[in-house]
Amino acid sequence: MSDPILHLPLDDSRAPPGGPARARRFDGGDGLALPAADTPALGTGDFTVDLWLNPDTDGGTVGDLVSRFDSVSRRGFALSCVSHSGVTSTSQANLRGLQFGIDAGRLPDAADPTADLVMQPTPWIDRGRPGAAVHVAALHTSGGDLFAGTFEIEAGERGHLWRYGGGDLWHDLGGAPDGSSVIDAIARFDGGLYCGTGRYMPQGSALGPVRNNRPGGTVWRVSGDGAWVDCGRPGGEDATPEDVEVPGYATGKADQASALTEFEGRLYCTSFHRRGAFVYEGGRHWRYVGPDERLIAFAVFEGNLLALVNGGPVLRYAGGESWEDWGHPRGSTQTYSAAVYGGRLHVGTWPCGTVHRRGDDGGWTELTRPGYEREIMAMAVLNQKLYVGGLPMGTVYRHDPGDEGGDAFTFAGTLDATPGVVLRRVWSMSVYDGQLFAGTLPSGRVWSLRAGALATFDDVLGPGWHHLAAVRRSGRLELFVDGQAAGRSAAFAPEDYDVDAGVPLRVGGGCHAGLRGWLADVRVHGRALSADEVAAACGTVGPGAAG
Repeated sequence: MSDPILHLPLDDSRAPPGGPARARRFDGGDGLALPAADTPALGTGDFTVDLWLNPDTDGGTVGDLVSRFDSVSRRGFALSCVSHSGVTSTSQANLRGLQFGIDAGRLPDAADPTADLVMQPTPWIDRGRPGAAVHVAALHTSGGDLFAGTFEIEAGERGHLWRYGGGDLWHDLGGAPDGSSVIDAIARFDGGLYCGTGRYMPQGSALGPVRNNRPGGTVWRVSGDGAWVDCGRPGGEDATPEDVEVPGYATGKADQASALTEFEGRLYCTSFHRRGAFVYEGGRHWRYVGPDERLIAFAVFEGNLLALVNGGPVLRYAGGESWEDWGHPRGSTQTYSAAVYGGRLHVGTWPCGTVHRRGDDGGWTELTRPGYEREIMAMAVLNQKLYVGGLPMGTVYRHDPGDEGGDAFTFAGTLDATPGVVLRRVWSMSVYDGQLFAGTLPSGRVWSLRAGALATFDDVLGPGWHHLAAVRRSGRLELFVDGQAAGRSAAFAPEDYDVDAGVPLRVGGGCHAGLRGWLADVRVHGRALSADEVAAACGTVGPGAAG
């Protein structure tokens, strides 16, 4: 193997056992920045980045590993470990997945959404409608698969769990065993796939009265052989009985299990119409941990479990049943979604349809409003850019900082143009197979978007040391994890992607988030390492080049 063109040993301190003897600890922040003049130009040629990573696994975002990306021109490359928590009720749509991407501003802008309300040509691809879905309530990636949870509106139908099969094909993994109308949340926990069921109220989306009134509220573990194991009803023991009528939308009944989120090795859930959060204690047992608020979703940021509250505040879990005030984004009566971007926590709100960024002082800064949306429902980072989906126009916007600072949102497409409907939503998002997937209501369809070229590791990166290699090889990007081929991009024309952005090379930082974990032996090679060379670099025998 030839010598790398850049080698950063990062041997500032003794490392945890099981990997390199010495490494550098990163606790968020901007990481290390190497001036562009002091780092090699990569242009349109092949290159490889390989390194050792020991990620923090508290359930939050790990962050950017190595990047040279200009967010204004959308030019450069980045290798990141990404989690998406707080994507509406889906919560952890991605947990410690990997993204290796390049871009040169190649994604064309979509047509102006104010021209008319008819679906216009965009770079989005229609990935079909799972079954009789009206509402794609949850999208989740793990185990190399993309899963969807859906709401079916008719009285004789129930919510279903689906696995994506490519193209517009969806494989039915079964309907809610309790007969309820929606699979509202999906999460990977303790090696298993968990789902929460619910009784969705369609009148909240101007779709008429409830037709299937069967209560959900149960969390299920779905095994590899298709069996659904009952894991209990969070808050069910002291909920309002089904035969007691309660006026208003917040029923006090444990009829919906949503926002499943892993944090520090525990699984958390909210019952949505009940007040408070619940933590799983095995079997069918859940323990109440407060707060005395109706919760919409959870988010994880910088080692903190956060609750997004109906009413607008953001709360931080302080242990026991104690929650601390993290402020109230101005004008929000429902803080609906969250994402980590630019090293900051961002949240989406109703009814002003604005995104707010949390500062070091604990205050919230309101960003430029994305178009004419009233509610920001889904947020995710794809290839170093933040995308948000909204209501009532069913559109997606991309965050683009201006040349002289400031914030702007660029229209990126209309995904639901169902005629005769007042409220159209882009509700769920997840990154899978190098694309951003988004689910809609009321069309019940899933769409996907490519931005630049992106290879993804579509699983949960486990604890401990891992050798990672990101390879640009002619017209493909490849990802290797511990010497094994783990992801590959779609084909692209190499000459279209000059990644020299004229910005610093950053280690442990980037446009997504400051790294939380350990790094060692970061190397940049001016060529594409072979699969055998990657395997040798981590001391294993590789299976050959990626598929």
